[in-house]
Amino acid sequence: GTSSTSINNGDESSATNTEIPSGKVITTPASAIKSPSETSARYPFINQMTVNEYKRGQGIGSHIDTKSAFADGLISVSLGADCVMEFREQTKGTRKLVHLPPRSLLLMSGPARYSWEHMIVSRGTDFVNGKVLPRKTRISLTLRTAITLPDDKDNDKNTVRPLDLVESDDFPPRWGNGAASDSSIATPLTEKQHVHAVYDAIAKQWHHTRGKRGVLWPGATSFLKSLPRGSVVADIGCGDGKYFPAIWNSGSFVIGTDISLPLLETSVGACLSEGEQGPELRQVRKQNSSYNTRPAVAVADCMHIPLRSNSCDAAICIAVMHHLSTRPRRIRCLKELARIVKKGGTVNVQAWAFEQENNSRRKFAGTDVFVPFNSQPRYLDKVSHETKKKKKNNLNEEKREADNTSSVAEMYSKAYDGAEYDDRKGLVVFQRYCHMYREGELEGLVQEVGDLEVLESGFETGNHFVIFKVV
Repeated sequence: GTSSTSINNGDESSATNTEIPSGKVITTPASAIKSPSETSARYPFINQMTVNEYKRGQGIGSHIDTKSAFADGLISVSLGADCVMEFREQTKGTRKLVHLPPRSLLLMSGPARYSWEHMIVSRGTDFVNGKVLPRKTRISLTLRTAITLPDDKDNDKNTVRPLDLVESDDFPPRWGNGAASDSSIATPLTEKQHVHAVYDAIAKQWHHTRGKRGVLWPGATSFLKSLPRGSVVADIGCGDGKYFPAIWNSGSFVIGTDISLPLLETSVGACLSEGEQGPELRQVRKQNSSYNTRPAVAVADCMHIPLRSNSCDAAICIAVMHHLSTRPRRIRCLKELARIVKKGGTVNVQAWAFEQENNSRRKFAGTDVFVPFNSQPRYLDKVSHETKKKKKNNLNEEKREADNTSSVAEMYSKAYDGAEYDDRKGLVVFQRYCHMYREGELEGLVQEVGDLEVLESGFETGNHFVIFKVV
């Protein structure tokens, strides 16, 4: 079979740069396993997984497992298709056949690994319970305990010691942007100052007033609930992960990316337990609670989504496109969404509309505008995430020297580039860049990308949306 993984650096033909740095790598020494037999039924030290793809007709040659690389205890999950695994006892010649249906889990330990030869015969069909089952592409996930060789510290040379755990100390992880050959999709200064820096600064208040209160767009929620159970969904521009509960509770899995690290940090452990007081849309069922503890999120740019092509069943991109200031960047975002979703998969894109309801308080002077966000000082860090080191000392000095006429909000407004002070309300005002889409504009961009079929589009609560299929 051919091993594969689900992550790369966006455009598969591009290199990476250091615009978004990766975290340090730390090593945690593992404790020794005194005897392999103690773990044969418990598998507590699994530290390695191999993903194999087997096309129709492919198999595994007859073999017994070696003890030099892996400890006892193997877990194998079969996905996508059936197969029959054959076991032969070497001394007596006893033969046993084990049917592995899709979504089955196989545990192997002791004699099954080291005394019985096992194989999957290369052929196009299997015969199970009187029926001929044609083979199809099968994915296997094999989980094992990789071990080190005994060293001088081990008095007992039969001691098995798992490999040290190596992981990044950064969570959420940060992925470098692909080096773009087309400068037209580079991030403009307007977006850096009036989108990226703003959301870094207002992340805590944004989460409190939006995600924490379960403020979701109904159309996006309905789209997620309609997906087949077990779907892999990419949430591009996921922010604080406010759509995660809807995905998890529908039986699907989500991988979220956002350009703002502070926003992603608010997604960790942010959801409520089932039955806990609070918005129902923020509640996570008990069986999904582990996702909430450490959601699958990463800092990444929507111009270079760090997922393999055709790796997702669906994607959503909610309230992201209206922060892209040029047409080439909007096209690129749609192309990236289409790239990561497999053929037949669907994508839901929603963005602010220029046209608003008659009773709406939002009225826009044009399609490219700055929209103020009024921030309360209690939700702000002392300085913005990007300029913390440079301005921390200056801000503290200003606080010490401030007289009775200088408010906290005024001092905070001076600490953030581009922020303003509203003396009447006592708030810090950030200006967010937004492109307001006219009716039919999103559909036109989708058609320009090509190989996409618009399934549905429309207007919902001040936003235009389009749902398209990858063809």
